[in-house]
This record gives sequence, C-alpha cells and structure tokens, in this order.
Amino acid sequence: MTRLSHRRVLPLAAAAALVALAALAGAGCSSGDGSGGSGSDDGAALEGKTWKATEIAGVTAVITEKGAEVTAAFAAGELSGSGGVNRYTATYTTQSDGKIEISQPASTMMAGPPKAMAQEEAYFAALAKATRYAVTADALTLTDDEGATLVRYAVVQPVTLEGTEWEALAYNNGKGALQSLAASSAITATFGSDWSLTGNAGVNQYTTTYTTSGDTMTIDAAIATTKMAGPEELMQQEAAYLAALPQTATYAIEGDELWLRDSTGAALAHYVAR
Repeated sequence: MTRLSHRRVLPLAAAAALVALAALAGAGCSSGDGSGGSGSDDGAALEGKTWKATEIAGVTAVITEKGAEVTAAFAAGELSGSGGVNRYTATYTTQSDGKIEISQPASTMMAGPPKAMAQEEAYFAALAKATRYAVTADALTLTDDEGATLVRYAVVQPVTLEGTEWEALAYNNGKGALQSLAASSAITATFGSDWSLTGNAGVNQYTTTYTTSGDTMTIDAAIATTKMAGPEELMQQEAAYLAALPQTATYAIEGDELWLRDSTGAALAHYVAR
C-alpha cells in the first residue's frame, strides 16, 4: 500500500470546532419533501452509507490511495467526510425531483501534497455547485443546473471491526494533535472476536484486551509489548500511540476506515482496512 509521504498534524481543537460547527449548522437544516428524480423525496437513500468519489470535475484522475480517498457521508442534513487531506463538514437539503443544495464545506487546515490539495479544492468547489443528485444502491452522482457531472461516487462496502487488519494513518501525539505516521513506518491493530487487541506499534508487537457496547469501546491500559529498541522517532511515535489507546471511549467505522475517539470526541487513532 502507498501512503502519502507528507507528515500531517491536525490540532484537536480545530477538529472539535469542526464538529461543533457541523452540529450548529445542521440544527437548522432538514430534508425537503422532494425526490431523487421520481417526484418524492429520496434523500434517505443518500444516508447510512459511505460514498467514495471516483470522478471530480476539474480533476483528471482521482487519487485512489488508501487514506487519501475523497469520501462523503450524508446524515439528516449533515454531510461529512474526507477531502483527501482534510476532514470536512457541510449541510445539505434535498427537495423534489432530485434537487439538492450543499453549503460551502468547512474543513480542518492540514497541509498535504500539492496534487491532493488541488483535488480537495476542486472537490469542495464542486459540492457547493451541486443542484441535483441521482442515487442508486451503489452509486451517487451530483450535477449542476446544466446536467454536467460534478462528483460521481461509488458506495464503500463496510468492513467489520473484528477480524480486519487495520493500518493506522494517524495517531494522537499527546500534544493536542492528530499526527500522520513517520515515513516508512507502520502501525497496525487487529480486534479479535475473543476481545483481544493485537498489532504492531511501529517497533514492537503489542497485545491487550478491549470491550465494546454499541459504539462505545474500552481498551485495557495493561498493554504488553515486546522489548525491542528502534530509532528515537519511532520509539516516541510508538509511546504516544500506545498511550492514546486506553483513552478510547467510542469508535466509528466509516466504509473501510476506523476512528477511535476519547470521551470529548477528540480523535485518538485513524485507521484504514488493509
């Protein structure tokens, strides 16, 4: 798997503000009584799925690297996902005959490779221009008033928490930020059906236990590891990652991505299914 080489740091305060902004904006946003093209509101068909962009207006070839994909999730007037570099939120309304209106997205302020940043800018601009949508069980298309395609998505088949090998994309560095992994390093996690949590922390193998109930999760702070030494940067990364795990209070699977968060909603770890 290819990972973007730029290290990225996301202030957790910015992430929390983004969530708060979405909640505030969403409070005044609701779906209309229109349709995805049939005369009755089909806005519900947008919901309950994670959509991955396969075509974006102004982008020659959409980036398909794991962890750099552009995604969207619609839920009761709130739109959220990844622009490929930054997390974003927006509000939307659906009306009759497949009409849709999406607000200008608000996003975190991480930096990334020029190509990914240009794609993200094009994607956010396309969302704000969308006026119509067409949705099926496995595809979604946003178009403008002239019928030109702005964004085309494919549904992401969800994966299960248990039995999936998750590869970390970012971790809480213990300094109020979510940070991408050091170049050429890898952190993994596998949640077993026997409530075991095992993986590679970057230098050492680790094992502990976890429990879940609904979307809540608890990870035991008694984490056993092998005792190998490695480069200082990787040892510091490993220590921060392992320290973050026991703070987990909730988890969420968005398509093929997994998020662990603490009791305040701050992100602790972000993974993608291998």
